[in-house]
Amino acid sequence: MKRSLFTVAAALCLSSATLAAAQDLDCPEPAAVFTAADAGAFDLPKLARDVGSAELDGDALGKIVGQIRSDYPEATDAEVADIMITAFCTYLNTDTPADHRSEEHVSAFEQQAYDAVFNGPAPESYPRQGWLYGN
Repeated sequence: MKRSLFTVAAALCLSSATLAAAQDLDCPEPAAVFTAADAGAFDLPKLARDVGSAELDGDALGKIVGQIRSDYPEATDAEVADIMITAFCTYLNTDTPADHRSEEHVSAFEQQAYDAVFNGPAPESYPRQGWLYGN
């Protein structure tokens, strides 16, 4: 699961303001806390749909984070943030609307996800800040 920030950023970062719709992103793998045999039936495609279709209104992603914490209480804040990023990345690899792949939308998602997980910006110790566009 652990990938260096540079590996993930290099794999995901593109110079264009909009990601090419046909180009799949190299999404991080879910942490073992979600995929372990005793963790239950983790459904990444469903989480990806939920995360990708959520309104970026400050509440919708918070509800998803709350459900993840309820389903996986042993998951750390960093693991919850990572699975939100993995789910959104997975969503972007599906047939998503072009505006969802824009730098503006991705940055808005990222900020809302961090707010939902960390109750504010991601701490400096969290290695994936700026995961897609290097912001």
